[in-house]
Amino acid sequence: MRRSAVLATVVSCGLALGSALAASPAAADETVVVSGLSFPPGDTYVTTFGCADLYHGAGAAPLVRLGNLDTSPAGRRSAGVLPLADGSATGPVTRVDSVAATSVEGFTARADRGGVGVAWVWYVAPGVDVGQVWVGRAPLQASPGWGYVDAAGAAYEWQKVDALTGRVVEAAGTATTTAFTRAHGDGPGYLLAGLGCDGTAFSFDALQVGSPGAVTTYDVEGLVLSTTISASGDRVPPGGPVTLTGATLDSAGEPAGTALQLEALAAGESAWQAVGDPVEADRDGYVRTTVEPTVRTQYRWSAPDTGYADASVSGAVTVRPR
Repeated sequence: MRRSAVLATVVSCGLALGSALAASPAAADETVVVSGLSFPPGDTYVTTFGCADLYHGAGAAPLVRLGNLDTSPAGRRSAGVLPLADGSATGPVTRVDSVAATSVEGFTARADRGGVGVAWVWYVAPGVDVGQVWVGRAPLQASPGWGYVDAAGAAYEWQKVDALTGRVVEAAGTATTTAFTRAHGDGPGYLLAGLGCDGTAFSFDALQVGSPGAVTTYDVEGLVLSTTISASGDRVPPGGPVTLTGATLDSAGEPAGTALQLEALAAGESAWQAVGDPVEADRDGYVRTTVEPTVRTQYRWSAPDTGYADASVSGAVTVRPR
């Protein structure tokens, strides 16, 4: 199989870790709200990697959806993952300056029939030959109900490997990360943890990494969308037609193709009123409708709350009959 995409990043960055460390994280707990799986630029993101072999084995990318679940462990939503094949795990990878100091690492998850996953530690330690690293592997398990999957507390099987090829140089037994770094030295590296090794669908949220008093929790929430409106004119004869155009845009400014509800606020009225039924988007992702106001009227488009995004409302345009 082809090399896991994450390893291309790990290897290219990891060999320089010993001499080029990032700034230490702030010494305070914090919660970061993530739009979909668009993690902020930094050292943590979600990826797919091998279950039995970190260097070879990441299969096709899984299907990921956002769920609108009242029971989500953080906020309103969680991420749902449908693996496309056995043998690959999906979950967070984090670059850390100190493997030993990162005593909190895990996430909250559930799999309807229980699920099997894996955690990996890949790090550079003092005393190893240039081009070699320590790699640890530990099995993970998810329960049918929401529960915390503790990667930091797992027992890992350790090997010294060639950083570029994964060739095993030395087997070093089984130990927790804390015990292993105490015996073999600490260093910077990468922490990976995920589920899906058995092909079972699962949901996850509230990803955590750090140390007591400096834990970052990533809360997976809906996509951040914005809704727009424009009018073909702002002054028309009484009852004259005006075309209103709108779209819900994603973070890249592309139309999302969402059906929108037109709302109106006529002069003298105090509340917005729905106008007709929701309008479906065309093949370009935009909605269009024609109105014929007889009095000064404000119009706006309203996007509904969905499983993947919060409701949003456009600004208002005003049409004044001449």
